[in-house]
Amino acid sequence: MSSLMNQFKATANAHMRQEMERGNWVCQCEACHAIRSLVGLDKMLAVRPLVRELHQAEQRLAELPAGPERRNYLEQYLRLHDQLADELAK
Repeated sequence: MSSLMNQFKATANAHMRQEMERGNWVCQCEACHAIRSLVGLDKMLAVRPLVRELHQAEQRLAELPAGPERRNYLEQYLRLHDQLADELAK
């Protein structure tokens, strides 16, 4: 299986280099599709903990009364949003 993945990577890298010169990587061959899918899966796995943490922070914010503790927690919540945006931009 690793031999097949190595072939996919080599093929996809070659196609990506060729197509990126024209502006974007749109090749739909099996190798390019597989590599793009793996990159998407890696990104999804990277952001999943942040999404879970944001959801929990959102619930906690709803429970906190107005005041300094809520403002501090809101700042932390907004930093999590920034981290998520950074991960998605990678």
